[in-house]
Amino acid sequence: MPRRAEPAPPVPADPTWAFRPCTPALREDLACLSAPWLRDIAWLLHAPDMARLNVSGRPTLTELGLADDTARRRWLAALAPRREAFLQHLDQRRSQRLGIYHEALWQWILGAAPHSTLLGHNLTLRDGKRITGELDLLYRYRGVEPATIEHAELAIKFFLGLERGPGDRHDAARWIGTGSFDSLAIKCHRLAQRQLPAARDEPGQAVREALVPSAALHQRIIMPGFLYHPWDQRLALPDLANPDVYQGLWCHQRAWPTLCAALPTATRGQVLLKPHWLAPPRGAGLALAALGQLLERHFATTPSPLHLRLTLPDGRSCRLFVVMDGWPPALPLPPRDAPSAH
Repeated sequence: MPRRAEPAPPVPADPTWAFRPCTPALREDLACLSAPWLRDIAWLLHAPDMARLNVSGRPTLTELGLADDTARRRWLAALAPRREAFLQHLDQRRSQRLGIYHEALWQWILGAAPHSTLLGHNLTLRDGKRITGELDLLYRYRGVEPATIEHAELAIKFFLGLERGPGDRHDAARWIGTGSFDSLAIKCHRLAQRQLPAARDEPGQAVREALVPSAALHQRIIMPGFLYHPWDQRLALPDLANPDVYQGLWCHQRAWPTLCAALPTATRGQVLLKPHWLAPPRGAGLALAALGQLLERHFATTPSPLHLRLTLPDGRSCRLFVVMDGWPPALPLPPRDAPSAH
């Protein structure tokens, strides 16, 4: 009896598709910067928004007066002596949260850029004695007529994609935070349906009128970040994602050895520590074997994920989240009244 043909072994996944070179402009901006906060400012100037929500996104380099490469690098270098002032500004928020750090960086950018003037940030909205909300940022561009107030709501997000979840494969609800309580669908709904309208309501109008009487209003959402695919499967991006969004990979701890086997042996990696999850850190990093030992020690004591940056021998890099086995423990429900989430 002839032997039954053995099934062909599965083709190993090639995760290197997610590794990308640093853009030339950002690479040159970072070349002369060593302070993490300055490197993070440079990163924000170039980082694309995560989603497209029928509203303006982050300020462009041209709008900020920083489009010229040489002038921008001089501007970044001139910020270095103001480190203590920035740290004092950050300390006023009394928080180590990444979102607060991100807000402080944009406050600094808009207060120092050649073409912008910061009017206010974290402005409390009141209806009588009742607090109704807060506006993240109000600013204006110099020399623009008629007078226009720019209202920006801020977020920085890191969402991991799931093969299965709410809706279809293009649904933003399938991209969730590592804490399993937030998603791209939820955040976009909150920004578009709650946070932006606050500036147009009566309390928001009163705040704007006190700053620049009779000014027009232009609104935008500034939301950089990363979308992470399962390490062995490239997912379809959600419909509302910016096609230029930064993308990375994620894996369970148990998959780390298999992932390493799919990478060149000379690949190295660095652990990213909050709040400096933005610009790539300096230095070569650790070998994959050393990173594996670090992961074992980490997950032996805590279930919290680790955020890594891996770099191939050819210089291309990728962000990677390593999560505990069994993640996610739950899925956040999508917002009910958010057609834009699907």
